Amino acid sequence: MKLLKSKGQHILISKKFLHKIIRYAELSFDDVVLEVGCGTGRLTRLLLKSVEKVYGIEVDERFVKYLQKRFEHEIKSGRFVLIHGDALKVDFPEFDKFVANIPYQISSPLTFKLLKHDFKLAVVTYQKEFAERLVAKPGNKKYGRLSVVAKAYCRAEILDIIPPTAFKPKPKVESAIVRIIPEPEIEVKNLDLFEDLVRFAFSQRRKMFGKIVEEWCELKGLKVDVPKELKKKRPEEIPPEVYAEIADSVEL
Repeated sequence: MKLLKSKGQHILISKKFLHKIIRYAELSFDDVVLEVGCGTGRLTRLLLKSVEKVYGIEVDERFVKYLQKRFEHEIKSGRFVLIHGDALKVDFPEFDKFVANIPYQISSPLTFKLLKHDFKLAVVTYQKEFAERLVAKPGNKKYGRLSVVAKAYCRAEILDIIPPTAFKPKPKVESAIVRIIPEPEIEVKNLDLFEDLVRFAFSQRRKMFGKIVEEWCELKGLKVDVPKELKKKRPEEIPPEVYAEIADSVEL
């Protein structure tokens, strides 16, 4: 069948990496798995061999029709529930593990949606550059809003790099398999303020941190003290726990 590059669907065809994803997910038969971007069902087939139930979300109507025929028996038995829709718009069902080769153009919003859902473990194939931003530490050139906010929700690590030849059609970049465990690396009491501060800081990343926090406080009608040794640093030099401490120490 014709694969649609325009919708970000790069189908992982490598058996080696498909089986690696399954192993990394540490699946038990009583797990309920959510897969976003089922494509032609290569990963779906392996998931159905490994677990009791799979929910699949697929936006492309042609893939949906193909999947309905391929997994007719599993759909009738209720082991595979196929949802035709946009993963960013539909409500996620209840699930234990998220295992997916997602469309790369929705990586950021989909990841934030996932992190605010209850789950045990996620194994996700991302574009390598996005994966590096997700796991980046302070001082790294890839360190940014995503890196900081993610640490308030999870621990993430890159497990494997996948070459373009493992996909059809071939993407122009390398990909990465990432494991996400929903255990926060940092403690944040006021998540809304924390995320707002991080978003504001990295939108002003050429300014010094002291000035950024000052402007943010003026904008929000808040008051906070920034340690002197941090005032002349840039946002990418500030550790996630400092953003958390500042957000949690604000005075209204």
